[in-house]
This record gives sequence, C-alpha cells and structure tokens, in this order.
Amino acid sequence: MFPISASMLKNPADYDASLEVSSRSLMPLVEYPLDEDGRMTVQNETAVWYRYMEMTPQAEALFRFIEQTIDTELAGELAFIANYDKTKKVVQEIVDMPDRQIDLFIRFCLQNNGQLSARKRTSHFDFLSDEEIVRMEQVVQSVYGNTTAGAG
Repeated sequence: MFPISASMLKNPADYDASLEVSSRSLMPLVEYPLDEDGRMTVQNETAVWYRYMEMTPQAEALFRFIEQTIDTELAGELAFIANYDKTKKVVQEIVDMPDRQIDLFIRFCLQNNGQLSARKRTSHFDFLSDEEIVRMEQVVQSVYGNTTAGAG
C-alpha cells in the first residue's frame, strides 16, 4: 500500500478528467434533482449503465498516479527516512538520550528551519548544554540543508 492520493491532489485536473470520461456520457441519461443541500436523488433506473462500464481511462490515469508516486513521492519519502536515520545516529553520538527525545528534537528542528526554538528548548530540552544544542542543530542543518521547513 502506498499513498497515491498525494499525486492525485497535485494533479486535480488529471484526476477530474479521468472521472469525467464516464460521467460526461452518463449524466444526460440520469434524471435527478438536487435538494437545497446539493444532494442528488436519482429518479430513474441507472444500474444497467454502471454494470459493465468502460474503465480504461480511469485505469490509465491510476497507472500514471502510481507511476508518479513511485518516481517522486516514494523517492522523496525514502530520502527523508535515510536522512532522518543518519541525523539520529549522529545526534546519539553527541548526547545519550532516549530515541523518543531524539525524534522530538529532530522534528522540532525540522519545523523551525534547523534550529530548536527557545520555547521548545525550555519545555523539552533544558537538561542539554548550549554546546550540545548547537552541535545537534548543526547535524540537522548539515544533513537537511535549507530544506528543513515542512519536512517529514
């Protein structure tokens, strides 16, 4: 299982076009009113039109979304995980603390352009020295560079 929805959301026109292939020809055949909330009520028998639908355009679109997910989304995710593991290992060499806290430190730094905010330092890492914090931030920055904002 992998997240093709990210690819679909990045390409809404392609997704809509794949759905419209079927709906464009069917909509004139369906008798329906919309209520005040926009809900549709089908009034005629439509099952025969949906029983053996031609789904080639949807299958082709799905294949493109899967291909894009594999080529871009998964590649980016794997790179992030590899960087995360590398960062975690080096941070563990600087300070011996539980994995949960190391994960939290890395996440806070990634959310704040590679630096631990003063508030997060006070609330979660007041036991670390200034030197340890600086060294750990440098690890995050060296591994992730300027791509830290919004990572993960």
